[in-house]
Amino acid sequence: MKLQRNRCIFFASWTGAAIAAAATATVAGEGITAATVTAADFGEKVGASGEYTFTYNGTGWTYLGTVVTLTTYGITATGTPEEGDTITVTYTAASGGWEALGKDNDDLSKELNPDTETTKNVLGESTFEHKGYEPEVSVEPYYMDPGRLLYAHLKDVAERELYGETDLLGHFAEAFFESADEEAKTMNGYCYVRRAWIVPQSVGGDTAGFAIPFTVNPIGTPVKKQIVYDMVTNTATVTDFA
Repeated sequence: MKLQRNRCIFFASWTGAAIAAAATATVAGEGITAATVTAADFGEKVGASGEYTFTYNGTGWTYLGTVVTLTTYGITATGTPEEGDTITVTYTAASGGWEALGKDNDDLSKELNPDTETTKNVLGESTFEHKGYEPEVSVEPYYMDPGRLLYAHLKDVAERELYGETDLLGHFAEAFFESADEEAKTMNGYCYVRRAWIVPQSVGGDTAGFAIPFTVNPIGTPVKKQIVYDMVTNTATVTDFA
């Protein structure tokens, strides 16, 4: 992404709050029965959010073909491993909790959808009435990636076809950046935060990957806040003005 001023970016969050580092481990195979992982230790080794698979080759555990020691990743396995056993760790790095929208899109706009009506009387006089806006952002495609902040919950609600307020009501931020730090790869500015319905539209995809496109429908009164965007992780931290 180019470093430039006066740039507008949309962000979404399920909670509107910062996210602490988290990690879970699942096992598969005939030998080991369970595994636990310490998020802090795992994060020190891998850094980035994502899914990481460790495989037992008969003599030791490997990651990406290299023999490793599980404890250095904060992983503890239960049982006696057998060849072919795997441990898959899903890791989410600590972040400000806001994901930048548009990674898969060459165009992304907030459609205002104004509700207007024009009438004309017998005298030839026209009357224009504006009843407000029904804004919507359509994010299509949106390829699923465990490293993305919206991934886990969006995948869950789409697969189970959940539609309640607690399932789909999140937060939306429309950010405007006024300065950039080329060395730190961050942008600073302000944003308007609102509650928003984040609604998946379909499940599937093409050869490019598994996708769950969704729409964002902001509701309520916008609140102006400060925002710092990390261009390396495509996440942001939103805070109140002092």
